[in-house]
Parts: sequence; structure tokens; C-alpha cells
Amino acid sequence: MVDYHAVLAAIAIAFGAAGYIIYITSIFRGATKPHVFTWLIYALVDVIVFAAQLVEGGGPGAWATALGAFGNAAIFLLALRFGEKRVITLDRVCLLGALLGIVLWQITSNPLAAVVVLTITNTLAVVPTIRKSYWRPFEESISIWGLDIARFGLALFALSTFNSTTALFPAGVVVTNSVLVGMILLRRRALGRLF
Repeated sequence: MVDYHAVLAAIAIAFGAAGYIIYITSIFRGATKPHVFTWLIYALVDVIVFAAQLVEGGGPGAWATALGAFGNAAIFLLALRFGEKRVITLDRVCLLGALLGIVLWQITSNPLAAVVVLTITNTLAVVPTIRKSYWRPFEESISIWGLDIARFGLALFALSTFNSTTALFPAGVVVTNSVLVGMILLRRRALGRLF
């Protein structure tokens, strides 16, 4: 009998891989300029959340987060050359939040404490991209953000153990990315071009 958790996780990974391929292609075409701090923070956060999900029995539902760690690290490296590098104080605060998640987990031995901090940090990490995309909505591809909504939405249903530690982060990503995609589409419409 086929485990539906693994099937959903595989579909989620396919959505994620498609999103990364489209996004990285748009970087090389010069159409997308990723914010370097957003992607650095995303890579750090995904590594830590993936570890917490594994510890708490996330099973195949954690695979989408593992893919994110690798994909986000690749985009961070590309952003160093092709992306937005203007950094403000809030960007540094978000990076500190990611590092705080590691420290909290070590001090408390409680992965949920780390995941709470990291979910908040992940939400704040999109702020540089929101700020950039508000003023220049055509410099951000919505494909990866939309596919991530599907990826993490499916990942929620693929979790072997559904609890606050395993589910909070993917749920937060779905909400945050939905806000970003909506804002980009509204700004593009206001400027007279949807795509």
C-alpha cells in the first residue's frame, strides 16, 4: 500500500523544484533581482526548521523544508552577484532572529521554541522583498512564491506527525507568501501591467 504522506511530499517537492527552476532562470535572464538577506535568512531558517521537524516526527512532510534549504542557499549565492544588496537595520534584525532560533533550541532543548522564533523570523525575512517589490514589482517573479504556497500547503498534509513544531512553519509560509503574491499582483495592476 502506498503511503499518501510520501506521495503528497513528492508532489510538494515537484512544485518546489519547478519554482526554483523558474526563479533561478528568471535571475539569469535579469528579470528577477532577489534580495540577498531574504534568501540567506530563508536558507538558515529552513535548515533549522527541517532539523526540528525531523526531531518531532515530521516524516515526508519535512522533505519540502529540506528542499527549501538547498534551493534557498543556491538563490542566496546567486543574489550575491545578481540580486538586491541594499541592507537596512530590519534586515539585520531578521538575520539575528534566525540565529536566535538556534540559540533558543540549544538553551531550552525545545524545538517548538526554535520553530516559533524561526517562523516569525521567516515572516520578517520577506520584508526586504516586500519593500523592494512594492516599488519595483516587475523585478520579482511570483512563480516561486505561488508554487511555494502549493508546496508547503501539500507539505502540511504530508506530515507524519501533525503538531505545533511540525506544522507552524509551513502554515506560516503559506500565509506570508500569499500576502506577498497578492501585493505584487496589486502593484502590477496599479502600474498597468499584470505580468
